[in-house]
Formats: sequence, structure tokens, C-alpha cells
Amino acid sequence: MMLEIKFNKRFDWKELPPISEIEAGASRLAKGITVGETLFFREHGVKSEAEYKRRAIAEGLISKHSHVGWNSWEETAKNIEFIYSELKRRGSYITRFGFILDWVMGVPAAYRDKLPKGTGLILNTPEEWAALGQIVPVQPHMSDHMIGSPNALENTVFALNAGVTSIGNVSHYFTYEYPGVELEYERTVNSLTAFMLMGKVEGTIVHSNMDDGFGNQFRDLASITGWAMMERYLVEDMLGARMAFAYGNLFSDPMGRIIIHSVMEKLNKHHTPGTMIFGNTVDYGLDYQRNYGALASFSLADAIFQRHTPTGHAVASVPVTEAVRIPTAQEIVDGHLTVDMMIEKSKFMAPFINWERVNAERDLYIFCGKIFFERMMNALDDLGVDINHPGEIFAALKAIGPRQLEDNFGAGEKTTSGERLPVRPTDMIKNLNSKKDQALARFGEIEAELSGEKVLVGSTDIHDYGKEIVKAILTKAGATVFDLGNYVTPEEVVDTLIETEAKAVALSTYNGIALSYAKELTEKMRESGTEATLILGGQLNENMEGGSLAVDVTEELRALGVNCDNDMDKIISVVKSIYAA
Repeated sequence: MMLEIKFNKRFDWKELPPISEIEAGASRLAKGITVGETLFFREHGVKSEAEYKRRAIAEGLISKHSHVGWNSWEETAKNIEFIYSELKRRGSYITRFGFILDWVMGVPAAYRDKLPKGTGLILNTPEEWAALGQIVPVQPHMSDHMIGSPNALENTVFALNAGVTSIGNVSHYFTYEYPGVELEYERTVNSLTAFMLMGKVEGTIVHSNMDDGFGNQFRDLASITGWAMMERYLVEDMLGARMAFAYGNLFSDPMGRIIIHSVMEKLNKHHTPGTMIFGNTVDYGLDYQRNYGALASFSLADAIFQRHTPTGHAVASVPVTEAVRIPTAQEIVDGHLTVDMMIEKSKFMAPFINWERVNAERDLYIFCGKIFFERMMNALDDLGVDINHPGEIFAALKAIGPRQLEDNFGAGEKTTSGERLPVRPTDMIKNLNSKKDQALARFGEIEAELSGEKVLVGSTDIHDYGKEIVKAILTKAGATVFDLGNYVTPEEVVDTLIETEAKAVALSTYNGIALSYAKELTEKMRESGTEATLILGGQLNENMEGGSLAVDVTEELRALGVNCDNDMDKIISVVKSIYAA
């Protein structure tokens, strides 16, 4: 039977250079790479993070990690020096910092004026890149807007020269977008070259955070396992690098974290040391005390697994303010002190976990994941994709998308509607369904509240958790909902408003561009003569001129006529009032 697959094809992947040509370019670049010596390398007498991790594993040391995201170099340097010094003063430690680059860093410099600046770090000179590892003896890690972005190769070269030896993010190739900048061919060639370059530089680790990619959108843990097999096959078997997976943002069940960690290590045939385990941010909300409970539960589980099967993955601290704003340096310190206690207590609990049951679940995921992997590979071959060219596979998988991949090739049973029943549902699906049920229960009988009204929904970035709940509420209330998906551009919103004649737009935003986005959208609506009300939810913040941290821009948004209630319990009454007006 002929497969009915719809491709969202961004370029003709048959025009990609032969892989031998890409490898020749990577070999030439590798000759000019000298991995820099960071203060961390000097202090520990190592030449790479992988070398340090192997030593730490042998000595029973558990690494610790924090992501940092201040937008100026001066603020970044000041804060990481404070974090390092304060933790040392308190008898604690930190092994690695993940530097969050701004999304403009993901495109070549010539294209950066097409993107509004976000809240991340912008490195303007080679000297600033080189200084990343020279502030304190904590190893830098780079993942956001690195490999997988249109500027993958340049950023990877700068990072290696600065002494950064764990670089990601494979998953970003599939999901991170740069609206208004269409460089998909360049993104593919640059990423392939960067992967092959990493494979030729000793001690490097290619990093992939499953939660940032298709893993975020699959509904089945077996699919996530099969996808990990796919990424590892592409990066290791086809491109010659060594890789490690990160995960955890979307895993709220502590035992589920232990199981998925066991799965990923079983697939790690080269025993490459891990990068980090991300903290569970699904359970984080506005109640900081509850957030402390979430921090304790996930870090304890992660430490327990490192006691039982040390993989080198650093346990991450997520400050309790993460869901509200960019945390302060002191809040990062406070989080690490909580994690220290969890690491200490984990040694008492690890021996009493039912590891036989964990291994049985692990083996089920791997068995079903292999089915998904093999079905994807066979289908690509049938669809005319050259499965001997990793670039064609990367591009074709992205063009197919996670929903079609899982529905057509997943391991679970297929329903009459064509969807796959999960072998084991993800925490994301379980939590999302639970939140939807809770939200809908609060409303009661609302079936005809918005009958006939049209509402556009979407997200300005990859984070669409809240958008999905709002969509469910609006749909139950009888509204006609047009879901624009993720990375929605102002142009897409205006075009859809003209097409549908909707009067309400509900958008989720988390990437620190709330005000810039709203200004551009309202201006384009004015130019087109479109009349509609914009409802914004999520993190309504942005870096203002001269500031080092994102600040709340609610009042500025209201001055533009934007609804900033940021409360999904009000969404029905807000839409009602828009149409009543």
C-alpha cells in the first residue's frame, strides 16, 4: 500500500553535496582547531569534559549543572563568578554552566537584524567566545542555537577554540525556527559539517536534549526511545561523532526519569559520558514552595540513578522562580544547596529501588523503540530518500514531522481514527490531559458559550503547553479554533485573520520578545486594515534598552491594546467581550 505522507519540504534535499564532500570540508577545518584550555581543564588536569567525567565516575563524584541566560557579557561574567564563589563559601560546588545564547546567534550576522533580540547571551567577538571558560573554573557547555541552527558551523568552531567540548543541540534542527530567515539548506549543510568536525576532534560530545525536539511532541515513550535511536544512528554511525542525550524537562514522574535514563544508557554503546539531566519544569508554577518540592523530587531521582549507574550526567538545579522570570544568581545558589541535600540522601535510597522492574520497563521501551526506528528507516527508503545520505534523512524526517511519524510508524496499536495508542504515554501527555480536565471541570457546562466565534491560537516559540489547554477550553466552548502552531510569525497571524475574519488571537510567548512581537503584529494589523484583539499569555517580558535582565512589559503591552490577563480561566469571558464589542 502506498504511504500517504505529506512533506513540508523546505528545500530540495537531492541538491545536498555528497557526504564525501562534506567530510572533506570537516577534515580541513579539524586541522585548524586547537581546543582551548579552560580554567576548569587547568584545575583538573584534563583536556576535555569527557575526560573529567570518566575520572569523576571512577571516583564516585556526581556533577552539577546550571543554565544561565543573562543577555550581556558583563552581567553573565559577574553572576557566574558570584555563583561559583558563593557555592564554594557554602561548602557546595558546581561543575558546569550551560550558556544560553540568544536566538539571533543561530543565524549568520548578516541576518540578525531580521530577528528581534531575545533574552539570551549575544557574543559579539572571538574574544568574548574565548573568555567563556576563563571566568571561573566551571566548564562551559553550549547548546541553544549552536549545532542544528543555520549558523551551526561558525558557532561550533568558536566554541571548540574556546575549550567547549560538549556542544548541541541535535534536536534543535527539527524544531527551532528563525521566522523571516529561510536558510534550511545552509542549516543542513552547516550542521552536518559541524557534526563531522566534532567527530574528528578528540574528547568532544555532541549533545541532544530530547525535550527540545520531536521528543517534546511524541505522545509515546516508545517513540521517544526510537527517536533517540534515530538521532544516535545519524550522529554516531553515519557522521562519526560521539553523543549524549539530555532529558528531564518533561518528565515529572521521578521513577519515569530513572527508567528513561536507564533506556538512554542501554543505547549508549560507546559509553560516552553524559552532559546533564534537565530539571522537571512541568510541575513548576507560581507557588515557589511547591516548586521547591518539585526540585527535591526530580533531583533526588536523578542522584539515585547516578549512584546506581554513574553515567556522568550532571544533576541540574532549576531555581524555583524559573516559571515566572529569569532567576537571579542568588536563586541559582539556593537551588544548588537543595540539590546538595538530595545528592547526600540518595545514597540511602538507591539500594532499595526495584531495579529488576526498572530494567523490565527499559527493555520494553527499547523493544518497541526499535520497531519505530526500523519502520521509519524502511519508509524513508520507500519514499525515495537516500538512506545512505544523513542530510537527506535529517531533512526528510523534519519535513514529515512528529505527528505523521508516530501515527504511521509508531509501535502502539492504531485506532480507527488513524492515531497510535501509546505503549507508555509520556508525562507531557498525562500532565497535559490532567490539566485540560482540571481546567474544563472548573468551567462546567460551557458547550454553547462561544458558539460560532472564531479564535486564532499559536505560540511565538516551541513552548505550547498553555496554548494546548486554552485551545481545549475554547473548543469545548463551541468556538471555531484555528491553530497556527509554533513559531508563528506576525505575517501568518495577519494572513489568517484576513482569511478567517476572526476577531480574537490568543498567543503564548516564552522567548522574551513579548513587546517587540506585539508591536510588530499590531503594526501589521493596522497596515492591513485588520481589526482583532491580541490576547498574550506566558512570560510577558523582554530586555529593555540598557537592561541586563528581562523585565515585565505588561503595562507597555496594555498600552498597545493587548489583553494581558494571562489567566486561562478568563479566556471565555475575554473572547465573549471581544465579540460583544
